[in-house]
Amino acid sequence: MRSATVLWWRLRRAGAADNRVPGILAVVSFAVSTAALLVCVAGLRAFEARNPLPPGGLEGRLTEEAALGNLYVTLAWIATTCMVIPILTLGGVAARLAIARRDQRLAALRLAGATSGQVTLMTLAEAAAQAVVGALTGVVVYLAALPLVARLSFQGRPFELSELVLPLWQTLAVVAAVVVVAVVSGASSLARVAISPLGVAARTSPKRLSVLRVLVALAAGAAWVLVITPMKEPQRMTIVLVLGAMILAVNAVGPWVVMVAGRVAARLAPTAATLLAARRIADDPKSTWRAVGALGLAVVVVGFTSLAQVEDPTTPLERYLADDLGTGALVTLVIITIVGATSTGVVQAARVLDQREQYRSLALAGTSERSLHRARALEVALPLTMTIALAAGFVLVLMLPFTSALDSGLVVRFVVTSAVAGAVVLASVLASRSLVRTAARVSS
Repeated sequence: MRSATVLWWRLRRAGAADNRVPGILAVVSFAVSTAALLVCVAGLRAFEARNPLPPGGLEGRLTEEAALGNLYVTLAWIATTCMVIPILTLGGVAARLAIARRDQRLAALRLAGATSGQVTLMTLAEAAAQAVVGALTGVVVYLAALPLVARLSFQGRPFELSELVLPLWQTLAVVAAVVVVAVVSGASSLARVAISPLGVAARTSPKRLSVLRVLVALAAGAAWVLVITPMKEPQRMTIVLVLGAMILAVNAVGPWVVMVAGRVAARLAPTAATLLAARRIADDPKSTWRAVGALGLAVVVVGFTSLAQVEDPTTPLERYLADDLGTGALVTLVIITIVGATSTGVVQAARVLDQREQYRSLALAGTSERSLHRARALEVALPLTMTIALAAGFVLVLMLPFTSALDSGLVVRFVVTSAVAGAVVLASVLASRSLVRTAARVSS
């Protein structure tokens, strides 16, 4: 173990210059995911503190105020569930970035005689080190963001800072969770190096995704219908667990849908830039989905809250609830948009770094820098447009039965916020334009 640790440190110092940009990107991703996760947990804890259970619990007859308080906590759990999975996915993206830039070096070490245990230890040490630095930075960002979060008003009054400051043990638990996600994601990425170093060195194509992913999603949807629908008052944890399973199922089928869409787009591509973008999407649908899938979920959340605001409130408590549903939906959309934009920017930057040889070949073949930028933009725009369109279309279909009572302002807000969120995610591609410019300049 000691020899592997010393070797890892020497390799880290030797490759410091080449790995500086990927290291910064990984740390930024861990920081954003940690800060977002801390804000989510703090908000959930604040709602639970504001709405404690009555002495008789949920078994007795609840007053209107207690029932609405319990509803707030349930909605907070649902929103947290919707946000936690994309946030942890961003942490996984950061860990894979940390490992991907070292695949070639680790594979060479494996071929040179390094044991699987040594390669594993070096890889996990790298992922854990970056995760710790990023998570601690995220704690600082979370503390700096608390005054802004405290300006949000729910149940007729704004948050207090004391409600949003997590105990030390909970903060450390979130940091530990991010590090664990990094280590697990790093271990999964390491399997290619440890098991098949020749495949990594030759950059063999990954296996195609199975259609079984669709069956998993259908099974999760059936579970929602069969488990939740018959219940008059489903338990909060039942809703959270089934909803979490559905989100995981959507994340399982999403890459398959993106892969199929990429292949279709490649066959119908009218330009070289579109063809290049479609082929890249089809070759790596998982990372493409990680960048856009969360935003589709956020669009659905905003749409559902718009439906909930259709009915006219009759009491002050119901008016607060109607306003708070809109506020909560926008907060969810903002957090997921930030997470999605960070994920997209990091993935695109990592692809430029990993595909420098490809950019060199394209430049030598006469491809202009403008075409390279256009292909990268389409690589995000195509799946992003498809995801938002499907999510928005699903919500608009749900709105059809309520057209007579639906406020046009809600529809406009839904469309505008979805479009703005998509534009922010797409704009994150611009952050790595300089990397493409550098690759093109070196290739010329």
